[in-house]
Amino acid sequence: MQDYKNTLVELFEYNAKIHANREAIFFEDHVHTHAEIFLALQVQAAALAEAGIKRGDRVLLLSGNRPEVLILLGAVAWLGAILVPLNLRLSPTEMAQQAKDASARLVIVDEACSQIWSAAWPFGLPDVLHLSLAPSLGGNLICVGEPQNFKVARQDEASLAVLMLYTAAVEGHARGAVLSQAQLIASASQTGDVWSLTVQDRWLGVLPLFHAAGIGLALTVLYSGGACVLMPRFDPSAAVSAIETNGVTVCATFAPMLGAILDAAETHLTEKPLVSLRICMGLEPPGVIDRLKNLCPNANFWSAYGQAEVSSMVCLGNQAERPGAAGLPIQPTQVRIQNVAGCPLDLGIEGEIAVKGPTVFLGYWDVEKQQPFKPTDPWHRTGDMGRIDKDGWLWFTGRAAHKQLIKTGGENVYPAEVEQVLLDHPAIQEAFVFGHPDEKWGESVHAVCALKKGLSVTSDELMSFVLGRIARYKCPKSFVFHQAPLDRSFKRL
Repeated sequence: MQDYKNTLVELFEYNAKIHANREAIFFEDHVHTHAEIFLALQVQAAALAEAGIKRGDRVLLLSGNRPEVLILLGAVAWLGAILVPLNLRLSPTEMAQQAKDASARLVIVDEACSQIWSAAWPFGLPDVLHLSLAPSLGGNLICVGEPQNFKVARQDEASLAVLMLYTAAVEGHARGAVLSQAQLIASASQTGDVWSLTVQDRWLGVLPLFHAAGIGLALTVLYSGGACVLMPRFDPSAAVSAIETNGVTVCATFAPMLGAILDAAETHLTEKPLVSLRICMGLEPPGVIDRLKNLCPNANFWSAYGQAEVSSMVCLGNQAERPGAAGLPIQPTQVRIQNVAGCPLDLGIEGEIAVKGPTVFLGYWDVEKQQPFKPTDPWHRTGDMGRIDKDGWLWFTGRAAHKQLIKTGGENVYPAEVEQVLLDHPAIQEAFVFGHPDEKWGESVHAVCALKKGLSVTSDELMSFVLGRIARYKCPKSFVFHQAPLDRSFKRL
């Protein structure tokens, strides 16, 4: 990794000097250069400082995909603060809980998300300043606040925490994974090297920037001096047009996005609207990958393995080389398979996937101490199961017993979290939530419940109850009612 881009601020500063007039972000009908982004970052940092933000403070963000998200990340990095973007698909109850845990000093809300803010915090958060992120006008980048003093001291040490992403609700409550500037930079550098990204590359930003994959890929292409083509919302036809118009080369999606893009491309006005694509990545069934090959012969489909705790991806692999594998470890990050005692296992033996290296997070947010905490073991236990073959390829095989997880449409659903919500219903005595293979979404959520003696509830009533407490994508698609006690030998599919 080159030493002139050790922090996020240094990354934006380098691009402003070396690639000043090159495109950095495409958004709607506007194009912003690297020089413009770095200038906006400095102005935003000054505005945040005048609002009272200082080193270590958490800045909560509710926003869709727009340039200001990346500018805010750079601005909090300048001040040594921490950006906490919330998943907009969460329920108001979940958002309120995460905001409380983070103890934010400032909340910034995209005006398009104002109703979400009002639902989650009808009376606001105590002792927290709330600022609105207004729509961009005439292509100008919006600064939250108007600083009187443009200059503010930099606190952008590489080791400082800069981003907190809520994940891992293994005990019924999501935890904040805290990442440093150095970890995000290492991930961007490593991924860019594997794909040989250059200033010519452009990434289609359809993944939300509040996800590790979304923010990680944005930084990856910017690290290479390339550009982000941000989409405010996913629309297959608009995505095809954006790829064609802007010469997009990199596209990463959650199922079933890629299939929808291919459908739209087949009915597009021009003959080869996806011809510029050379890298596609995601978790897709073989049929979708075959369609991609037919429509985009120049594009390679890459599989990946990663999570928020390791700054996005730590394994990448061209599916044409080893269909079904998750990929090869991205150097210098190390990936191994270990047993429950933490001892490494031989090649070909299934065990828990563990990761060690410069992209592994600082730890989960300790709500009481208001700082990240993690075990002293340098090998991060991912909670996922897998094996490594004789050529070093990782094969994902499932979830560890302590981390049951359902992956639906790119979102993580933890059965324990959904089960806890079901148990809050006065008629439910026991609940068992599991995933089932789903051709469209990868997996879908289902539940088996046992009722308390003498009480009853319908599936519709229970669905309504759950929807009021957790995000829609976490809600079971079906309920089956059994007598207590439930048979816990039932396997999660």
